[in-house]
Parts: sequence; structure tokens; C-alpha cells
Amino acid sequence: MFSIPYTFANEDESYITIPALKKFAREKRKEDLKTTVDRPQLIQDIENYANQSPEKEEEVLEWLDHVLIEGIKDVQIKLIDDDSFLTDLLSDDEYVKKIMEPLIVDENNRHLNKGYSSELRLFRYEITNEWEYGRRIRLYMGKLLCTFDKKHGSATVPYPIAVDIYCDMGIITSRSKSKSGLYKYAENFVLEAATSTKSEKETAEAIRWVCEKLSIATKKSFEAETVFKSRLYCMLERYTQTPKEIIELMDQKNTEINGIVDCLMHKVCNLKHAYEEDVKSNVLNMVEKYFSISYPDKNIFIKDREAYPLKLNATDEEDSKVEQTAALEEPLQSKAIFFDNKKMLQKSQACDGVTFMFARNKMYCSKQFKVKIVVNKDYCILKFTEYTMEEDIIHVLFSLISTAGNAE
Repeated sequence: MFSIPYTFANEDESYITIPALKKFAREKRKEDLKTTVDRPQLIQDIENYANQSPEKEEEVLEWLDHVLIEGIKDVQIKLIDDDSFLTDLLSDDEYVKKIMEPLIVDENNRHLNKGYSSELRLFRYEITNEWEYGRRIRLYMGKLLCTFDKKHGSATVPYPIAVDIYCDMGIITSRSKSKSGLYKYAENFVLEAATSTKSEKETAEAIRWVCEKLSIATKKSFEAETVFKSRLYCMLERYTQTPKEIIELMDQKNTEINGIVDCLMHKVCNLKHAYEEDVKSNVLNMVEKYFSISYPDKNIFIKDREAYPLKLNATDEEDSKVEQTAALEEPLQSKAIFFDNKKMLQKSQACDGVTFMFARNKMYCSKQFKVKIVVNKDYCILKFTEYTMEEDIIHVLFSLISTAGNAE
């Protein structure tokens, strides 16, 4: 009899949420799966559906695989080194198959519902060629870890990990669930002797494992960091374009703005002509700042945009650090602090980290979700702290990666 493992079915673990359950039930409505029942009943109904036939069980297992790698996830991104002499072989299905097939431990169990061990293992892989972002090789992986908290004590849990190689985009990503109190697997768990771990370490290990098996090299720290910071800045710039309402207000005062620039240049500071562009840029930034923070309808910084920033971190050429946060999840662009540091950002064309609020239009879900994007040496990480569906994870990923394809 098929049943969803307790770790995944447990509501506290947030692996399978009501939106995912209701989406499956809605797609199978003709099979008497109802979207109006509570969560335990939804899980029971789906298990009953799986037990009707081997074909339906396989259908539910496929669904479960995909649900387990979406949701609350940390997604680690690394850049593939184009100079790696074997990279081109990733476009050859037979080459990939020849390496991957022997690594699948149990040919009769290619799903994430069972079969975990203390060592990282491959359950199955998929090759997709006809896709919006080109060729993708996805590996469904996992291992056993231990958890500990004061309320529940220790437990051994399966820990799914997905690794994606986007061959045409030149990146490799790894994702897993962010969770506190994670430890390396031990048959007889003793807290004092346990080795702590976290999702970031586990996703990094999975990337190393895949790179070793497929002979892939990733770019070194400084080169990768520069690319990611540049792309993140471009992404931030795209989602903080000046609203047309503010542009119109500034255009109406163009004569006065030019007068202020002229006054500063020639009557106040007696500057040479070479300073004019810099002075004008500073004046325009100040005018935009006060029009923006005083504009009564803050919705102009949100409407018609798929995302807006809530918080950002940046470092200038002199290693001066900037951290900006908007209160009450209002757009950072409506706050004075954004404009106080805008010039520095424009000069460096780089950003260390941004928390965005992204829009989504999914049934059974909230209309928005947050994602924190942080650049850390040779990798970038996307932190989805609330349930996020696969389409939204991919959308955020490529909002970053596709922002400036020539950044490197």
C-alpha cells in the first residue's frame, strides 16, 4: 500500500502544503479528489488515488518528486567554467546517460519517497532540450540527515536535493530545504558528538558531487563574485525604474532644475565645466528623492512590476558598506535611504544582496512572495522563506541570470 512518508506529510515540515495538494486535486477533479476538504483528508485522498493502480501510483510519485523540490528552498548557483574541456560533452545525451545510469543505486526505485542512505545518492535524472532556457539536466538526489530540537528530541529524516545543470546558460544550481537543527547522519545520535550542517553546506556538497562525476569545473571566487554582483545590480535597476508619475513631475520642473545646476556651478561653487554632469546627476537624484518619498500613492513603485526591493546590501570601491531596509514591506524605492546611496550603487554597478517582493498569480497562494538574493564568494544563493512553486523559483532564477548575459 502506498503512503506518503511521515516527514513529507507532516505539516510542520512544510514539504507538502495546501496549495500543492489543492493544485493536484483540481487537476484530478474527475477522480473524486476535492479541493474543499482539509489537509489530512487531501493527503488521504491522494494516497487512496495512488493505490487504485500502478499507473496512478507512478503519477503520484512523479507529483511528489516535483513538490519536494519546490516550496521553502535555498537555491545555490554557481557559474560553469567555459574553459573546462569536457563541458561541451554535456550536450550529448549518450555521454550523460553513460555516466548517470551506473550511479543510480536502485533501478526499481527512482523516486524521492524512499531509499535514502547516509551517503548522497542519485535517484534519477531528466534531460530537457526543448525548453525556454535551453538544455537542462536535472538530478533528483538525497541523503539521510539528523535533526534535533528541545521539544521533539532527535530524529533521522530524508533530505531531498535537486541539482540542475543549465547547459546553455552556463550555470549549475542545487536546492534543498532550509531548516534549523540539522546534523550529519549518525546511527546512534548523540547531540554532544553530532556534526551540525545546514542547507548551504548540503547544496554545495551536491554540486561538488555532480561536478566530479561529470567532469565540470566552476568559476573561481573573484570572477564569479564579480559576475553575480553585477547581475544583481542590473536586476535591482530593472525593478527600480523611475515611475512615469515622478518623471512627469521632474519634467515639469526642468527649467528650475537647470537653474539650480547653473547656480551651484557658477554662483555657489565656481566649478569648471567638467563637473557639470556630476552636479546635474546629484541634483536630479535629490529632486527624484523628494518627489518619490512625498508622493502620496506608494503603489506607483509596485504596479505593473513583477518585483520590487525591500532591502539591499552593497559595498563601494572603498569597502564602505550600505544596508537599506524599508519598513512594513513597503517598496525601498519610496524611502529616502534608497536615494541617499543610489549614486554609490550606480558608480560601482554592483550589489551584494537584495530582498525582493515578487508578484505571483496562483490559485490557493498569496499574491506575493519574498526572496532574498545574496552573493557569497564563488556562488549566489536564493532564499525562498515561504512556499514557492516551481514556476516562481525558475522565474526568479532567470530574472537574475538572464538580466545581463554579457556581465562576465
